Amino acid sequence: MSDESKILTAKEVADKLRVHHSTVSRYAKSGHLKSYVLGNRRLFKESDVASFFENLVAPEYVSAKEI
Repeated sequence: MSDESKILTAKEVADKLRVHHSTVSRYAKSGHLKSYVLGNRRLFKESDVASFFENLVAPEYVSAKEI
């Protein structure tokens, strides 16, 4: 399994993003972060986490032309 297809738990995602695991769950439940449910576990593809992170832009760095 390549790194891009590695499967992560919510805790692993939280560690990577340096946020609380409940924040990861909130992003997933809202649909902002793609996740997969297997039984009672929510799992994430590392490539989806990377895409989610790449698409985050701090508001102070967005110019008027990008809005």
